[in-house]
Amino acid sequence: MTESDEVKKKIIQFLKLCVNYADKSLNRKKDRLENLDLEHLNSAKKEIEKWKTYKQFTEYTIKELSDGDLDEWINNLDNPDFNPSPNKKS
Repeated sequence: MTESDEVKKKIIQFLKLCVNYADKSLNRKKDRLENLDLEHLNSAKKEIEKWKTYKQFTEYTIKELSDGDLDEWINNLDNPDFNPSPNKKS
């Protein structure tokens, strides 16, 4: 296993921990909804949506790392001049 593969493996493991934490946090937040008044309910629902978005983004990042789509990023972690930007697709 190359050094970059090892780094990628550790990043993926870290992100999986983040997804697991987000799942548990979402469950706790959903459980608390039933005890909230209307004023706090809307705020709590917005917070849940933020956590869902975070979880989806993190899962997508895991997929991109696993598929090799971010290998250039991994290979440039120590390059201060590397500044990736979204690809333009036709």
